[in-house]
Amino acid sequence: MAPPHFDINKSSMSPVHAHHGQSSLRPWRRKGLLAGIAVFLMLGSNLRAEDLTVRARARGERILVGQGVDVFVDVGAREQRPKLEPPALKGARMWLVEEAFRPLGLSAIGGSVASDNAFSTRFRLVATAPGRLDVPPIVARLGDRSGRSKALRFTVENPPVAGRPPGFLGGVGDFTASAEVDPGQVRMGGEVTYRIRVQGPGAWGMTTGPDLGRLRGSSIEPRLERLADETSDEPPGRAFVFRVRPMKSGEVVLPPVSIAAFDPRIDRYITRATNGVPLKVVAVPDFDAGGLDYRPPTPDASARRIAVGLALGMLTLAAVGLFALRKRIAAAWRRRFPGGAREARRFAAEAGARLGDDAGSVEDLARRMIEALVEYARKAVGRPPGALTPGEAEAAVARASGSNELGRRAASLAARCDQILFAARGSGGGSVEGDRLKEDARELFEALGRSAGRKR
Repeated sequence: MAPPHFDINKSSMSPVHAHHGQSSLRPWRRKGLLAGIAVFLMLGSNLRAEDLTVRARARGERILVGQGVDVFVDVGAREQRPKLEPPALKGARMWLVEEAFRPLGLSAIGGSVASDNAFSTRFRLVATAPGRLDVPPIVARLGDRSGRSKALRFTVENPPVAGRPPGFLGGVGDFTASAEVDPGQVRMGGEVTYRIRVQGPGAWGMTTGPDLGRLRGSSIEPRLERLADETSDEPPGRAFVFRVRPMKSGEVVLPPVSIAAFDPRIDRYITRATNGVPLKVVAVPDFDAGGLDYRPPTPDASARRIAVGLALGMLTLAAVGLFALRKRIAAAWRRRFPGGAREARRFAAEAGARLGDDAGSVEDLARRMIEALVEYARKAVGRPPGALTPGEAEAAVARASGSNELGRRAASLAARCDQILFAARGSGGGSVEGDRLKEDARELFEALGRSAGRKR
């Protein structure tokens, strides 16, 4: 007997097939099968796309509110650095600190050299509230490839209450404190700016302003107004800014201010005091009506005053016009005379001269060439300092010089330097290779020193 025949386009089997005891393929089962196949294909495509290995790690799982913790993210890739997508956090702040890479191996095919690298990125994490802190996976993307790390979890606690001094502002870590006032002399009723600067890791968590009770009670009877803090994540720093308006004259020293933070290294609170700042308040002179001159002006004086007034008016109009067009003028000046490009060309010319005269081992020469390429990229295109791959060197040089050929020469030079520094030393690389490398580097930097940055 022939086996039963199924038709997926029909809602059921023929009566003969049903007579032989075969179950029918009903429409809802057919739709479920097709949906399952579609989901499987979608998951399969996602699994094929997520093939970057991403690892996130941190030192310790218990931290304090205001304490800075390093989070390292490592991604394996070839020439190009993957782009990281830090997650949005609730109860914490996280920012980029440093990027680096470590060559894992080199391969050469024909005239091109490629390397496998471990790209490392260091983030800084500062918790702002106690409790459990979950850091979602960090996503890395490179073209159509992607990957994500495991989630991180921290237990966040407040600094201990026991032994907490009154000058505690929320900081965790070591710090220094100083004070300054600008200007140092003011008329009675005028304004000065008073800054209390905190430098060091303890500044990350300091959000409460210091106590200025001693200043309020000084003899100049100041009126104080707190302004917005001036902050810097890297290097860590915070300036508490106040507007001071003295209402009485005199010479005083703004008293030192005590600031405290918790230092987890020694497990206790530390207190620092700012320096005293001298301030001179000058009394406003009394009004003397007898010193006024009531005589009418002479005709000549009036003419001179009119001429001076017209000249001042014209200068004022010119100044207003320049102020209104300042952005356009500045943009045109930057396009005509790009300061960063001039500085980069000057550096390239000097580097070419130095590399031509340098002596030493091939490894030392390769290291100096890599450092020169990193500094040129920083001056020319604003790339942050750090290790430079051949691909990054090509992109930076091509963008700065406007020459794709110079970019390819820079990539080849960087790859040869990486091969000298990180490949196995068994192949030699004596003075002949060093002379050839030195000559190629000198020619490249001399060409960059002459490049005007126009696309060629």
